[in-house]
Amino acid sequence: MPRSKKPPRLWLRTETDSRGNVRPRWVIKDGTKHVRTGCFADQAAEAGQKLAEYIAEKHEPQRGGLAAEVFVADVLSVYLEEKADQSADPKRVKQTVIRLNEFFGDRSVKDIKGPLCRKFARQRGTDAGARRDLVYLSAALHYYHENYELDSVPRVTLPPKGLPRDRFLTRTEAAALLRAARGSVKVMTDGRPSWHKQKDPKRAHLVRLILIGLYTGTRPGAILDLQWIRTTTGGWADLDSGVIFRRADGERVAHNKRKPPVKIARKLLGHLRRWRRIDGWDRYTNGIRHIVHYHGQPITKLNKAFRSAVAAAGLSGDVTPHILRHTRGTWLAQAGVPAGEAAASLGLTVDEYERTYLHNDPNFQQAAADAY
Repeated sequence: MPRSKKPPRLWLRTETDSRGNVRPRWVIKDGTKHVRTGCFADQAAEAGQKLAEYIAEKHEPQRGGLAAEVFVADVLSVYLEEKADQSADPKRVKQTVIRLNEFFGDRSVKDIKGPLCRKFARQRGTDAGARRDLVYLSAALHYYHENYELDSVPRVTLPPKGLPRDRFLTRTEAAALLRAARGSVKVMTDGRPSWHKQKDPKRAHLVRLILIGLYTGTRPGAILDLQWIRTTTGGWADLDSGVIFRRADGERVAHNKRKPPVKIARKLLGHLRRWRRIDGWDRYTNGIRHIVHYHGQPITKLNKAFRSAVAAAGLSGDVTPHILRHTRGTWLAQAGVPAGEAAASLGLTVDEYERTYLHNDPNFQQAAADAY
């Protein structure tokens, strides 16, 4: 039986423009058809995006067959076409499919074995990133098999799970980070730390992010989406009921990224009411919509400002925005908050919470330790 036509793939073709200049450009090769992407050799990422769009819109993938004759690109194309928009994060699915297609696309399903998966992991650069991508590949294979049937489904070999993060902020470190966000810099003078006040409005927005993160454990991305009114583009803070609704209206949320409502701490509620007034909201006037903003504009990336605050506070480079959530979980355990209530406030199952944080509880395994 003849093997199926190779799936669409990128090909670097040398072209000569109207001025006689020779430059390599990426084209999409689909059988005998060549489709220009408009991307030069150094624009591989953009070309990959064009390929994903082409596959989703133009390519008609093979549906079902022998694993030795079905290309991985067809499996990914079906998954992208039929499942991506139903996911909690279609954009991430699309980006992942682009990476997977670049490596696996022109291989058959039968080629997927341990050595090939490990080669992909090495090329990906990090075990965590490779594991996330390969989980999508496994999901795509099983979806394809369930709906169109393969004679065999390969087992996707995953890199080992990373160790859970143990790093959290102490109360002193959290205070230092807040002080740095407000514009101060920690310096050492004669071996002693001191703070120098600097006017740095570029970090001021971090104060809100840090306090919301420490008092609610909300993920940084969800904090940046928080708004003062109910909306379909992010969660919102209901100051009348004292609850932050982390999920946007109609938002699909992945099972491992839950966004349940969280009660607002009394200490945080006062800050939120003050920030709302500062942002121009009252009974008759609508103000700035996003709770965390930069000069009134929503923030999409905060890594640079956060790294600047971390350095100004004299903290180590492993302090990232996500540490605020981990700190909240750790402090809840240290305070002896019942596991069920603490887990619910973080959007975790009780098992996840106990596995990650319960060892910080001062009474952890105390009865067992003193049993005899």
